Amino acid sequence: MSDSRSDHDAYISDPARLVEWLAACAPSAPLALDTEFERQRTYFAQLCLVQIACAGCIALVDTLALDNLQPLVTILAEPGRRKLLHAARQDLEVLYFAGVRTIEPLSDTQIAAALAGFDEQIGYAELVQQVLGITLDKSQTRTNWRQRPLSAQQLHYAAEDVRHLAALDTELGERLAALGRTAWLAEECRELCAPTLIDPPVAHAWQRVKGLPALDAEAFARGVALARWREQRARDRDLPRGWVLKDAEILALAAAAPASRSELAAVLADNPAFVRKHAESVLEVMRERLDEDDPARGAQSGGPPSAAARQRAKACAARVRTRAAELGIGPSLLLTRRDIERLVAGQVPPRATAGWRAALLADVIDEFGSP
Repeated sequence: MSDSRSDHDAYISDPARLVEWLAACAPSAPLALDTEFERQRTYFAQLCLVQIACAGCIALVDTLALDNLQPLVTILAEPGRRKLLHAARQDLEVLYFAGVRTIEPLSDTQIAAALAGFDEQIGYAELVQQVLGITLDKSQTRTNWRQRPLSAQQLHYAAEDVRHLAALDTELGERLAALGRTAWLAEECRELCAPTLIDPPVAHAWQRVKGLPALDAEAFARGVALARWREQRARDRDLPRGWVLKDAEILALAAAAPASRSELAAVLADNPAFVRKHAESVLEVMRERLDEDDPARGAQSGGPPSAAARQRAKACAARVRTRAAELGIGPSLLLTRRDIERLVAGQVPPRATAGWRAALLADVIDEFGSP
């Protein structure tokens, strides 16, 4: 390996060795974490490797070789031990379905960096370069983590993904403290750990289909029903969503409202196999109606926004950009484009009126919160 420090990293594929390594972690010392996984052909990601750094020591845990991850689950659930990750959202999802249901308190260095003025989506290697002046090898970014044995290059790359997290956390923590934003980071990370964000209910599946809220009310209801049907089937069969039904196909079906098998086949002319297998089920699904108390109803915009609504959204976005520039952060940290569209439609996003954003956005809410 190109870095002699890697000679001291522990590759763990034995349950007893995992217990021994975790027991040697200093009490309450932060744990830096990362995961490697594969999900190209499945709905649920397959956890292949967990990297852990504690007080300068690194363990590379081969989760494909271990039947029981309970020792890892236990230490990650310790409420007095901080866990450090970068861009944690996917890692939290993968760990959640591997049995790690809680990981708080968490500190995400990508969020910390964004709150400190770095690019909102800055990658780990770029952040290490900018903050610590260390250049990392990126050659294994798209490697196959299911293959065994893992190569020396793969193991070195994996170890580097956690080796510098503690130093990043310290440096970014100092910057946030100087800006008075330590509480902002804690709030964002608590929200990131919410189970409904990590494993959203099937009823929320429509939110993944871009363009759906712009349809008229009837088409939107059909799209919501199709998205929920697809989500449940993908979960039940452990298949990627797009393998069941593509987003574009959901939008096309929702807009066309086919009432017969032949009409459905015409809409999905490029997907005859789906029509053969699922025509009757899909036709039935599209006849569903949203209940009055269905949360999806509140997000439906009633079709494409008017010219006036688009102008209000543009003016609101400009105000948000100005406020973000004053703070030295990216505008979507305050409000995303979707947040702004909801706001000008009279649906104030909850996050805009709670926590650290509330005072910063109060005047924006007052001005643009009513359609």
